[in-house]
Amino acid sequence: MALNQYILIAKLSEAMPQKLEVFFKIGGYIGIAGSFLGMFAIWLIIAVVMHGLSAFFDGEGNFRRTFEFVGYGFTPSLVGSAITVPMLINHISKAKIPKIDILSLQHNPNLVREVVLMLIPAEIIYSNIVINLAITAWSLTIWTFAVKHARVWS
Repeated sequence: MALNQYILIAKLSEAMPQKLEVFFKIGGYIGIAGSFLGMFAIWLIIAVVMHGLSAFFDGEGNFRRTFEFVGYGFTPSLVGSAITVPMLINHISKAKIPKIDILSLQHNPNLVREVVLMLIPAEIIYSNIVINLAITAWSLTIWTFAVKHARVWS
């Protein structure tokens, strides 16, 4: 996900006026760092929820093991990224985007949105949704078995 953001930010910064390009890149890098750190926060939150739910159903076992096993559920995300990132890189690298000036941005604030939609066609968005739904189902299956074995739950 962070790689997708980096590629998108790099391409969009080419279209930005030079005065805004630096701020745009800084915001992008903050978003990339947030995505990276957010994955660990999500991992912790999912582990806490799974541990709590399994305790409600008389699961036994320590949190460390639950946390470890829940981490395996993120493995499908790597497979999903191996599919979606090259597709996005292919489309973004071929995209031609117009240079945006400050006056155009002032008159049409939706101009950046229109440029992003030019970079990422609808078929890429829809294919990513389908792939991500499959990855999510795969992760949920792994998490179900992970909690069952980590918490000695029947």
